[in-house]
Amino acid sequence: MNRAGVFEAIPPVELNLPSRNDEWKMISFYTWNQLRRFGSDWQQQWVDLTLKRMAAWGFNTIGNWSDPALWAARRAPYVIPLSGWGMESGWFGMPDVYAPEWPKQVDESARRQCAPRRGDPWLMGYFVANEPSWPGREALAAEQMLQGPDTATKRELLAYLAQGDTPERRKAFLIRCFERELEVINAAIRRHDSNHLNLGIRFGGQPGEDALRAARVFDVFSLNIYSEVPDRARLDQIYAATGRPILIGEFHMGTPGRGMSAGLITVRDQAQRGVAYRHYVENAFAMPALIGAHWFQWTDEANTGRGDGENYNIGFIDVTDRPYQELVDAAKETHKRIFAVHSGSERSVGERAAAR
Repeated sequence: MNRAGVFEAIPPVELNLPSRNDEWKMISFYTWNQLRRFGSDWQQQWVDLTLKRMAAWGFNTIGNWSDPALWAARRAPYVIPLSGWGMESGWFGMPDVYAPEWPKQVDESARRQCAPRRGDPWLMGYFVANEPSWPGREALAAEQMLQGPDTATKRELLAYLAQGDTPERRKAFLIRCFERELEVINAAIRRHDSNHLNLGIRFGGQPGEDALRAARVFDVFSLNIYSEVPDRARLDQIYAATGRPILIGEFHMGTPGRGMSAGLITVRDQAQRGVAYRHYVENAFAMPALIGAHWFQWTDEANTGRGDGENYNIGFIDVTDRPYQELVDAAKETHKRIFAVHSGSERSVGERAAAR
Protein backbone atom coordinates (compact mmCIF):
# COMPACT_ATOMS: atom_id res chain seq x y z
CA MET A 1 0.00 0.00 0.00
CA ASN A 2 1.57 3.29 -1.12
CA ARG A 3 0.68 6.19 1.18
CA ALA A 4 3.56 8.55 0.42
CA GLY A 5 1.13 11.12 -0.94
CA VAL A 6 -0.57 11.42 2.43
CA PHE A 7 2.42 13.19 3.95
CA GLU A 8 3.85 16.65 3.43
CA ALA A 9 7.31 15.06 3.73
CA ILE A 10 8.64 11.60 4.51
CA PRO A 11 11.84 10.46 6.26
CA PRO A 12 15.08 10.03 4.25
CA VAL A 13 15.36 6.72 2.43
CA GLU A 14 18.25 5.59 4.65
CA LEU A 15 15.83 5.48 7.59
CA ASN A 16 13.57 2.93 5.90
CA LEU A 17 12.88 -0.03 8.18
CA PRO A 18 13.18 -3.69 7.14
CA SER A 19 9.94 -5.12 5.81
CA ARG A 20 8.76 -8.64 5.04
CA ASN A 21 6.90 -7.26 2.05
CA ASP A 22 9.19 -5.71 -0.56
CA GLU A 23 6.30 -3.61 -1.88
CA TRP A 24 6.04 -1.73 1.42
CA LYS A 25 8.44 1.03 2.37
CA MET A 26 8.40 0.91 6.15
CA ILE A 27 9.29 4.30 7.58
CA SER A 28 9.39 5.74 11.08
CA PHE A 29 8.66 9.36 11.91
CA TYR A 30 9.87 8.63 15.43
CA THR A 31 13.27 7.66 14.01
CA TRP A 32 13.30 10.78 11.84
CA ASN A 33 12.65 12.87 14.93
CA GLN A 34 15.65 11.22 16.59
CA LEU A 35 17.85 12.12 13.62
CA ARG A 36 16.67 15.72 13.71
CA ARG A 37 17.17 15.89 17.46
CA PHE A 38 20.57 14.24 17.84
CA GLY A 39 22.18 14.38 14.39
CA SER A 40 24.12 11.68 12.59
CA ASP A 41 24.94 9.70 15.75
CA TRP A 42 21.28 9.64 16.75
CA GLN A 43 21.13 5.87 17.25
CA GLN A 44 23.82 5.73 19.94
CA GLN A 45 22.34 8.72 21.74
CA TRP A 46 18.87 7.16 21.50
CA VAL A 47 20.17 3.88 22.97
CA ASP A 48 21.86 5.74 25.82
CA LEU A 49 18.78 7.85 26.63
CA THR A 50 16.41 4.89 26.41
CA LEU A 51 18.46 2.75 28.79
CA LYS A 52 18.84 5.65 31.22
CA ARG A 53 15.09 6.16 31.16
CA MET A 54 14.43 2.45 31.73
CA ALA A 55 16.70 2.42 34.78
CA ALA A 56 15.28 5.66 36.19
CA TRP A 57 11.70 4.46 35.72
CA GLY A 58 12.35 1.08 37.34
CA PHE A 59 12.26 -1.24 34.32
CA ASN A 60 14.71 -4.12 34.51
CA THR A 61 14.34 -5.99 31.20
CA ILE A 62 14.42 -5.12 27.49
CA GLY A 63 11.25 -6.81 26.28
CA ASN A 64 10.28 -8.75 23.20
CA TRP A 65 10.43 -7.17 19.71
CA SER A 66 13.02 -4.62 20.88
CA ASP A 67 15.75 -3.01 18.77
CA PRO A 68 18.89 -5.21 18.68
CA ALA A 69 20.94 -2.06 19.32
CA LEU A 70 19.58 -2.16 22.88
CA TRP A 71 20.74 -5.75 23.29
CA ALA A 72 24.18 -4.90 21.95
CA ALA A 73 24.64 -2.13 24.53
CA ARG A 74 25.02 -4.84 27.23
CA ARG A 75 23.57 -2.60 29.94
CA ALA A 76 20.28 -4.33 30.73
CA PRO A 77 18.98 -7.92 30.61
CA TYR A 78 17.08 -8.75 27.44
CA VAL A 79 15.00 -11.47 25.77
CA ILE A 80 14.93 -12.57 22.14
CA PRO A 81 12.09 -13.87 19.94
CA LEU A 82 13.12 -16.82 17.78
CA SER A 83 11.70 -17.75 14.38
CA GLY A 84 12.42 -19.92 11.36
CA TRP A 85 10.52 -23.02 12.42
CA GLY A 86 8.08 -22.98 9.47
CA MET A 87 5.12 -21.76 11.52
CA GLU A 88 4.46 -18.87 9.15
CA SER A 89 3.54 -21.25 6.33
CA GLY A 90 1.92 -23.89 8.53
CA TRP A 91 -1.67 -24.70 9.45
CA PHE A 92 -2.76 -22.01 11.93
CA GLY A 93 0.86 -21.86 13.05
CA MET A 94 1.55 -25.61 13.02
CA PRO A 95 4.56 -26.42 10.79
CA ASP A 96 5.01 -29.55 8.67
CA VAL A 97 6.59 -31.41 11.57
CA TYR A 98 6.84 -34.79 9.81
CA ALA A 99 8.67 -33.46 6.75
CA PRO A 100 12.08 -35.21 6.55
CA GLU A 101 13.88 -31.89 6.03
CA TRP A 102 12.10 -30.06 8.86
CA PRO A 103 14.48 -31.03 11.73
CA LYS A 104 17.42 -29.78 9.65
CA GLN A 105 15.63 -26.48 9.05
CA VAL A 106 14.99 -26.16 12.78
CA ASP A 107 18.58 -26.96 13.68
CA GLU A 108 19.95 -24.40 11.24
CA SER A 109 17.58 -21.73 12.55
CA ALA A 110 18.59 -22.47 16.14
CA ARG A 111 22.29 -22.48 15.24
CA ARG A 112 22.05 -19.14 13.47
CA GLN A 113 20.12 -17.41 16.24
CA CYS A 114 21.34 -19.06 19.45
CA ALA A 115 24.96 -20.14 19.02
CA PRO A 116 26.36 -16.58 18.79
CA ARG A 117 24.66 -15.68 22.10
CA ARG A 118 25.39 -18.73 24.21
CA GLY A 119 28.00 -16.86 26.25
CA ASP A 120 26.10 -13.59 26.70
CA PRO A 121 25.42 -12.96 30.42
CA TRP A 122 22.91 -10.20 29.60
CA LEU A 123 20.57 -12.56 27.73
CA MET A 124 17.81 -14.00 29.94
CA GLY A 125 16.37 -16.40 27.38
CA TYR A 126 14.44 -17.07 24.20
CA PHE A 127 10.78 -16.96 23.25
CA VAL A 128 10.15 -19.90 20.92
CA ALA A 129 7.20 -18.35 19.05
CA ASN A 130 4.34 -15.87 19.32
CA GLU A 131 0.62 -16.61 19.51
CA PRO A 132 0.07 -19.65 17.29
CA SER A 133 -3.60 -19.66 16.39
CA TRP A 134 -4.30 -23.41 16.34
CA PRO A 135 -5.01 -23.87 20.12
CA GLY A 136 -8.76 -24.15 20.40
CA ARG A 137 -9.04 -24.55 16.62
CA GLU A 138 -7.59 -28.05 16.29
CA ALA A 139 -10.48 -29.28 14.13
CA LEU A 140 -10.09 -26.34 11.75
CA ALA A 141 -6.34 -26.86 11.54
CA ALA A 142 -6.84 -30.55 10.76
CA GLU A 143 -9.43 -29.72 8.10
CA GLN A 144 -7.13 -27.15 6.55
CA MET A 145 -4.41 -29.78 6.47
CA LEU A 146 -6.70 -32.32 4.80
CA GLN A 147 -7.90 -29.83 2.19
CA GLY A 148 -4.40 -28.61 1.39
CA PRO A 149 -1.59 -29.96 -0.78
CA ASP A 150 0.19 -33.24 -0.13
CA THR A 151 2.66 -33.00 2.76
CA ALA A 152 4.32 -35.43 5.12
CA THR A 153 2.14 -34.28 8.04
CA LYS A 154 -1.03 -34.61 5.95
CA ARG A 155 -0.06 -38.21 5.13
CA GLU A 156 0.46 -38.89 8.84
CA LEU A 157 -2.97 -37.43 9.57
CA LEU A 158 -4.68 -39.53 6.91
CA ALA A 159 -3.07 -42.69 8.28
CA TYR A 160 -4.13 -41.75 11.82
CA LEU A 161 -7.72 -40.99 10.81
CA ALA A 162 -7.96 -44.27 8.90
CA GLN A 163 -8.27 -45.88 12.34
CA GLY A 164 -11.20 -43.57 13.15
CA ASP A 165 -12.13 -40.02 12.20
CA THR A 166 -13.69 -38.06 15.04
CA PRO A 167 -13.23 -34.49 16.32
CA GLU A 168 -11.49 -35.92 19.36
CA ARG A 169 -8.99 -37.85 17.24
CA ARG A 170 -8.32 -34.81 15.06
CA LYS A 171 -7.56 -32.79 18.17
CA ALA A 172 -5.36 -35.58 19.53
CA PHE A 173 -3.36 -35.57 16.30
CA LEU A 174 -2.74 -31.82 16.53
CA ILE A 175 -1.52 -32.24 20.11
CA ARG A 176 0.77 -35.05 18.93
CA CYS A 177 2.16 -32.68 16.28
CA PHE A 178 2.65 -30.00 18.92
CA GLU A 179 4.57 -32.37 21.17
CA ARG A 180 6.83 -33.35 18.27
CA GLU A 181 7.28 -29.69 17.34
CA LEU A 182 8.42 -28.79 20.85
CA GLU A 183 10.66 -31.83 21.15
CA VAL A 184 12.59 -30.96 17.98
CA ILE A 185 12.73 -27.19 18.52
CA ASN A 186 13.70 -27.37 22.20
CA ALA A 187 16.41 -29.93 21.50
CA ALA A 188 17.89 -27.70 18.79
CA ILE A 189 17.89 -24.67 21.09
CA ARG A 190 19.61 -26.65 23.86
CA ARG A 191 22.12 -28.03 21.39
CA HIS A 192 23.25 -24.57 20.35
CA ASP A 193 22.74 -22.75 23.66
CA SER A 194 22.21 -24.58 26.94
CA ASN A 195 23.06 -21.52 29.06
CA HIS A 196 19.84 -19.52 28.81
CA LEU A 197 16.19 -19.97 29.67
CA ASN A 198 13.63 -21.37 27.28
CA LEU A 199 10.80 -18.87 27.84
CA GLY A 200 8.39 -20.91 25.77
CA ILE A 201 5.71 -19.87 23.31
CA ARG A 202 4.02 -16.55 24.01
CA PHE A 203 0.51 -17.95 23.89
CA GLY A 204 -2.49 -15.77 23.17
CA GLY A 205 -6.08 -16.43 24.17
CA GLN A 206 -6.92 -19.48 26.27
CA PRO A 207 -4.75 -22.52 25.44
CA GLY A 208 -6.44 -25.75 26.51
CA GLU A 209 -5.32 -28.32 29.03
CA ASP A 210 -3.60 -30.48 26.41
CA ALA A 211 -1.49 -27.56 25.20
CA LEU A 212 -0.70 -26.57 28.78
CA ARG A 213 0.52 -30.06 29.66
CA ALA A 214 2.71 -30.15 26.56
CA ALA A 215 4.23 -26.82 27.61
CA ARG A 216 5.82 -28.43 30.67
CA VAL A 217 8.95 -28.86 28.54
CA PHE A 218 9.64 -25.09 28.76
CA ASP A 219 11.50 -23.43 31.62
CA VAL A 220 8.83 -20.71 31.79
CA PHE A 221 5.24 -20.54 30.58
CA SER A 222 4.51 -17.31 28.69
CA LEU A 223 1.10 -15.84 27.96
CA ASN A 224 0.03 -12.49 26.52
CA ILE A 225 -2.80 -11.12 28.68
CA TYR A 226 -4.75 -8.04 27.60
CA SER A 227 -7.26 -7.33 30.35
CA GLU A 228 -7.94 -4.94 33.20
CA VAL A 229 -6.08 -7.36 35.46
CA PRO A 230 -4.93 -10.99 35.00
CA ASP A 231 -7.40 -13.55 36.29
CA ARG A 232 -5.94 -15.20 39.40
CA ALA A 233 -7.90 -18.42 38.92
CA ARG A 234 -6.66 -18.75 35.35
CA LEU A 235 -3.02 -18.25 36.32
CA ASP A 236 -3.39 -20.74 39.16
CA GLN A 237 -4.84 -23.23 36.65
CA ILE A 238 -1.91 -22.68 34.29
CA TYR A 239 0.61 -23.15 37.07
CA ALA A 240 -1.10 -26.33 38.25
CA ALA A 241 -1.08 -27.76 34.71
CA THR A 242 2.47 -26.75 33.75
CA GLY A 243 4.38 -26.55 37.03
CA ARG A 244 6.26 -23.65 35.51
CA PRO A 245 6.65 -20.01 36.57
CA ILE A 246 4.59 -17.63 34.44
CA LEU A 247 5.67 -14.64 32.39
CA ILE A 248 3.16 -12.20 30.90
CA GLY A 249 4.57 -11.49 27.45
CA GLU A 250 2.39 -8.48 26.55
CA PHE A 251 -0.09 -6.08 28.13
CA HIS A 252 -1.00 -2.42 27.73
CA MET A 253 -3.59 0.25 28.39
CA GLY A 254 -4.31 3.07 25.97
CA THR A 255 -6.59 6.01 25.46
CA PRO A 256 -7.90 7.53 22.22
CA GLY A 257 -6.56 10.87 21.10
CA ARG A 258 -4.58 12.82 18.50
CA GLY A 259 -5.84 10.54 15.76
CA MET A 260 -4.80 7.32 17.48
CA SER A 261 -6.92 4.46 18.74
CA ALA A 262 -6.87 3.38 22.37
CA GLY A 263 -5.41 -0.09 22.03
CA LEU A 264 -6.83 -3.35 23.29
CA ILE A 265 -7.62 -2.05 26.79
CA THR A 266 -9.20 1.41 26.89
CA VAL A 267 -9.15 3.94 29.73
CA ARG A 268 -10.44 7.50 29.92
CA ASP A 269 -7.27 9.59 29.69
CA GLN A 270 -3.52 9.65 30.28
CA ALA A 271 -3.89 9.92 34.05
CA GLN A 272 -6.09 6.83 34.07
CA ARG A 273 -3.46 4.93 32.10
CA GLY A 274 -1.24 5.33 35.15
CA VAL A 275 -4.00 4.10 37.46
CA ALA A 276 -4.60 1.11 35.18
CA TYR A 277 -0.88 0.26 35.03
CA ARG A 278 -0.58 0.17 38.82
CA HIS A 279 -3.73 -1.93 39.24
CA TYR A 280 -2.66 -4.48 36.60
CA VAL A 281 0.98 -4.87 37.62
CA GLU A 282 0.56 -4.93 41.38
CA ASN A 283 -2.36 -7.35 41.33
CA ALA A 284 -0.52 -9.57 38.85
CA PHE A 285 2.61 -9.70 41.00
CA ALA A 286 0.55 -10.57 44.06
CA MET A 287 0.35 -14.00 42.41
CA PRO A 288 3.30 -16.17 43.56
CA ALA A 289 3.78 -17.96 40.23
CA LEU A 290 4.31 -14.76 38.23
CA ILE A 291 7.93 -13.77 37.53
CA GLY A 292 7.55 -10.96 35.00
CA ALA A 293 5.29 -8.81 32.83
CA HIS A 294 6.34 -7.06 29.62
CA TRP A 295 4.64 -3.88 28.40
CA PHE A 296 3.71 -3.49 24.72
CA GLN A 297 5.08 -1.05 23.61
CA TRP A 298 7.74 1.62 24.41
CA THR A 299 6.58 4.20 21.83
CA ASP A 300 3.17 4.99 20.40
CA GLU A 301 2.33 3.30 17.13
CA ALA A 302 2.28 5.42 13.99
CA ASN A 303 -0.67 7.80 13.79
CA THR A 304 -1.36 6.62 10.23
CA GLY A 305 -1.06 2.95 11.20
CA ARG A 306 1.56 0.27 10.91
CA GLY A 307 1.44 -2.32 8.10
CA ASP A 308 -1.86 -3.78 9.28
CA GLY A 309 -3.38 -0.38 10.07
CA GLU A 310 -3.03 -0.63 13.85
CA ASN A 311 -2.39 2.83 15.37
CA TYR A 312 -2.55 2.58 19.15
CA ASN A 313 -1.77 5.24 21.75
CA ILE A 314 0.02 2.75 24.01
CA GLY A 315 3.54 4.10 24.44
CA PHE A 316 5.45 5.33 27.44
CA ILE A 317 6.68 8.01 25.04
CA ASP A 318 5.14 9.67 21.99
CA VAL A 319 6.46 10.08 18.45
CA THR A 320 8.38 13.22 19.48
CA ASP A 321 10.11 11.27 22.29
CA ARG A 322 8.21 12.99 25.10
CA PRO A 323 7.23 10.76 28.05
CA TYR A 324 3.62 10.41 29.16
CA GLN A 325 4.45 11.67 32.62
CA GLU A 326 1.33 10.41 34.38
CA LEU A 327 2.09 6.87 33.22
CA VAL A 328 5.79 7.18 34.04
CA ASP A 329 5.12 8.46 37.57
CA ALA A 330 2.63 5.67 38.25
CA ALA A 331 5.04 3.02 37.00
CA LYS A 332 7.84 4.36 39.20
CA GLU A 333 5.64 4.16 42.29
CA THR A 334 4.63 0.58 41.55
CA HIS A 335 8.17 -0.51 40.71
CA LYS A 336 9.35 0.72 44.13
CA ARG A 337 6.80 -1.58 45.77
CA ILE A 338 6.79 -4.57 43.49
CA PHE A 339 9.05 -6.90 45.49
CA ALA A 340 7.12 -6.18 48.68
CA VAL A 341 3.83 -6.85 46.89
CA HIS A 342 5.18 -10.06 45.38
CA SER A 343 6.42 -11.28 48.76
CA GLY A 344 3.07 -10.51 50.37
CA SER A 345 4.43 -7.96 52.83
CA GLU A 346 2.43 -5.17 51.16
CA ARG A 347 -1.02 -5.23 49.58
CA SER A 348 -1.54 -4.41 45.92
CA VAL A 349 -3.40 -1.22 45.05
CA GLY A 350 -7.17 -1.50 44.79
CA GLU A 351 -8.00 1.57 42.70
CA ARG A 352 -9.31 0.73 39.24
CA ALA A 353 -9.04 2.94 36.18
CA ALA A 354 -12.06 4.72 34.75
CA ALA A 355 -12.92 3.69 31.21
CA ARG A 356 -14.99 6.85 30.55
